[in-house]
Amino acid sequence: MARHWLTIASPTTEAITNPLLAACEDGYVPDSIRILSNPTVQDNVSPIVPFLEDLVDDIVETHHEHLRSELPSLERTVRKVTRVHGDTHPELEAIESEFLSLEADVTEHIADEEETVFPEIVTLDDETPRTDTEAARIRDAINHLESEHDAAASHLEGIRDLSDDYTTPSDACTSYRNMLDRLQLHEEDMHVHIHKGNNVLCPDADALLTSA
Repeated sequence: MARHWLTIASPTTEAITNPLLAACEDGYVPDSIRILSNPTVQDNVSPIVPFLEDLVDDIVETHHEHLRSELPSLERTVRKVTRVHGDTHPELEAIESEFLSLEADVTEHIADEEETVFPEIVTLDDETPRTDTEAARIRDAINHLESEHDAAASHLEGIRDLSDDYTTPSDACTSYRNMLDRLQLHEEDMHVHIHKGNNVLCPDADALLTSA
């Protein structure tokens, strides 16, 4: 994924370059820079095109495709382990229930993102001024995306708590261990997915919407 640097309302060139240089020293070297609502400096920096589309493509290709492949297989493993070990580990039924709720929500969520939310956000790349009605519709889409991410995070926390931070029981078989490992990896991937949406895509989209 290409790295981008977005700045808004910076009154001087130094206000842009100083934090940018600090980020580069920390290892974040952007491929391109976008300057928003900085009339005294924005003409000196070339805009990036596309911007939000790159982020959307990364989320779909890196996370959505993985989820479509992993969730059905992981569901089968969770069901199997619960069926075999549920009598001696009653917490497995709660883990299964939490996971199935998460799977249903996430499956619907990624379809909604790709069909409704992302197309709205990508239109901001052209920086065309929006009517109040259009801006409100896009902001509603962004808020909806963030609320669904928060709901997914709650399910993930529930699974972690029920599994005692994915602790492997002494009598766990290979399938049991595999399930816990995959659930932990699933949580880690989902948190990266949520971070890209809530902390990168949505704020950048809102900044573009504000400046349009």
